[in-house]
Amino acid sequence: MDPPPNPNVGSSSSRRPDAGSSSSPRPEVGSSSSSTRPEVGSSSSSSLSLARFSLSVRMGTTQSITPVFGCRIDPTARVPKKDGEAPPEHEFSFKWYREYISPSIPRDKIKCSVHPDEVATFQCNDCVKLKLPFKGSYHCSPTCYSEAWGKHRMCHRCAKAVGETSSDNQQAEEEMYSWLDFEDDPLNEIPKLERDGKQWVEVCSSRCYVPTVNDLNCRLMLESKAVDCSTGLDLCLSDIIMTVPVLYPPHQKPRSMLECRRKLGDSDLKAHTCSGVKFSVLSYNVLGNLYTDPYRYSYCPEWARSWEYRQQNLLNEIIEYDADILCLQEVQSNHLEYFFEPELAKCGYSVIYKKRRGSFFVRDGSCMDGCATFYRRDVFKEIVKYEHAFDSSVMRVIEALQPLEPQQRNRACIRLQKDNVALVVILEKLESEGTCDGIQPRICVANTHISANPQFPDVKLFQVVDLITGLDKIAKMKIPLLVCGDFNSLPLSEPHKFITAGRVDNLPNDTDPFGICQHLKLHHSLPLKSAYASFYNSDGIEEEQRRKFNSESREPLFTHFTPSFTGTLDYLFYTEDSLTLDGVLELLDRDNLGVGIPSLFWSSDHIALIARFILNSTSPQQQGSQVIPADLWP
Repeated sequence: MDPPPNPNVGSSSSRRPDAGSSSSPRPEVGSSSSSTRPEVGSSSSSSLSLARFSLSVRMGTTQSITPVFGCRIDPTARVPKKDGEAPPEHEFSFKWYREYISPSIPRDKIKCSVHPDEVATFQCNDCVKLKLPFKGSYHCSPTCYSEAWGKHRMCHRCAKAVGETSSDNQQAEEEMYSWLDFEDDPLNEIPKLERDGKQWVEVCSSRCYVPTVNDLNCRLMLESKAVDCSTGLDLCLSDIIMTVPVLYPPHQKPRSMLECRRKLGDSDLKAHTCSGVKFSVLSYNVLGNLYTDPYRYSYCPEWARSWEYRQQNLLNEIIEYDADILCLQEVQSNHLEYFFEPELAKCGYSVIYKKRRGSFFVRDGSCMDGCATFYRRDVFKEIVKYEHAFDSSVMRVIEALQPLEPQQRNRACIRLQKDNVALVVILEKLESEGTCDGIQPRICVANTHISANPQFPDVKLFQVVDLITGLDKIAKMKIPLLVCGDFNSLPLSEPHKFITAGRVDNLPNDTDPFGICQHLKLHHSLPLKSAYASFYNSDGIEEEQRRKFNSESREPLFTHFTPSFTGTLDYLFYTEDSLTLDGVLELLDRDNLGVGIPSLFWSSDHIALIARFILNSTSPQQQGSQVIPADLWP
């Protein structure tokens, strides 16, 4: 029987013009800590010619990389100038090798994606060929696989629809592959390379590589070359990098959805009769790699802190939650383009994105983080979106500060001009049998990341008031609202009270030195409630879950957990007159998290929040009769 299909399919060379060339689609930047060594194969170039330039390869985002099963390794290569002379146009070629160790497949380590305490015995072959995350492809029995087949089939169709694989890799959807039935080591017949007294097996000839089950406990070796495009000869000595053995990532206990138990009144009963209009929303600050300070997160092992590991672990977690709408914060623009968007597209999601202004220089060029909202394209369609930078509203407030001296107004302006953003989208549910009265309901989803500086509470309140003021125009159209994100505000703080109570008093002078809040509309009439506070107030909540909440604020004890700060900063707010809370994702127990997150199990310093809602059938649906505003913040 053949071994599991290798997902690392690619050409033997990667065309990469020099970083200074204008024709380069994605310039390679960065450095390599490994020294150049004589190449594994032979070269027809002379030693003098090869020494003219040098090849620099960096394996990942950190100085060293520990390969982890299922986590893509994305090396970068460049040929820098030599004494001011730019190298000729060139392309890179890559070869990946696995250290040969027999037996090489520790099958008892692979766990079922549905029942993590069980050893996996089946792997979905389509998931492998379509390059879907490995974690979701393993099952402990045919029954387990069959029960998960509906989700598999949807992912397969979405992945094929986005064209991630060529037609010769397509397979019948009913095919299933049992890799545990191997009787012999499938690597015995593969030619091996001798190097430094060890045997190596070639496993891949593309730039990126995803360690497979065959690589567990084995070291990997990457051979990189730069080839002169005009002569076809090696431009310089090849670069060899060897890794430590491939690890198998630990399994965290899955978080479960908790049902919101309510005494059903008439309005609730009517809502439940419209069973087709039920959906779930996730809010998650994924911790942008720009902010993973090794000193701040020193308690987390370097390999678990690396973006190569975290991106895959975050993706696995998000896919497992299976929410209809995803509101993510701190999503870097380069990570959205090269990872989150294509990977979640395979699972049926479309995306809209708002980036903060400014940029940081990284190995892929320049980037900045922002808010990304994904939605299932087989459930919703986008009607209109609004992108908002809070600093664009600053001048309206500054103009009201005329009594202040010009210097004071300038200081107030600088204080308010933070580059935080909000992303708002109106979604319409696609027609389905569950839709009541033939009406296609709409919902408005706001995704935001509020200023983090605790020294500027007036700035936080200004941004929250600005957001709600814009959303009030949508609420007047009787469209249900969801306001999600990282508000960087504690429960019962002024921003939190403003949203949930509809009113807040002016801030003390020592926290509002320029009197900014005196010129804000510090009241609203939107019936916004916190999803988790509503769950706490519901009937029948078990004591195990109740102890994870603050009894005074009714909010979670924490959504952010590090040694330097533990508290609740993230929320899911909703209009309670048009949406009925149906359930929430269980909270994590602090006692089981060690000193803080990120960790081996959880790859952000925030935790994900999810709420499931039912659209009230009694809520007025007047969207079709009103003109949607062109802008929420003129």
